[in-house]
Amino acid sequence: MTAKPRIYIDSNPIIDLVKYEVRGNVQNEITEHAWHTQQLIRAAQDGLVDLYTCTLSIAECTHVSDHKKEELARPFFLGLLASGRGGFKLIQPTMVIMELARSLRWVHNCTFKGVDSVHAAAAAHFHCQELLTNDQKMLSNASLLQQTHRLRICRPSGTRLLPDDYRKQSLFTDEDTEATGA
Repeated sequence: MTAKPRIYIDSNPIIDLVKYEVRGNVQNEITEHAWHTQQLIRAAQDGLVDLYTCTLSIAECTHVSDHKKEELARPFFLGLLASGRGGFKLIQPTMVIMELARSLRWVHNCTFKGVDSVHAAAAAHFHCQELLTNDQKMLSNASLLQQTHRLRICRPSGTRLLPDDYRKQSLFTDEDTEATGA
């Protein structure tokens, strides 16, 4: 039996997905990344991929940059990260992960911010094949993490691990589904 793909999602694609879900002010690029994140979550809920994030994401995923949408966003964040049904396997940042995060800077010269180094270390420690992020600083260290930890860093729309059946766009948009009641 083939092992399931192991994918780590940084907090910012989760925030972008929730912005999209509450119809916040999102750019087309964010819409594409949000769609891929959503499809990965569906694949994880169906047991086809293992999807990880750190418990730090619970503290990071708190707002959507539109105060009028904050109340709508909170249930999405809770459902994704705190319900146990959101498709994510939550990683606790242990001492081993924290030391690995530090060594990313000290040994491998990765220039992540502190929290981002914890995300990268958690992904590496759990042998994830991809780390999905929209953070430019993390993306700029992609080749280094690929060489040192065999961890591919990319945007959600760049994932190579989304199962083919989940890459197909629906014939109906969300608005069409709402209008028809389907």
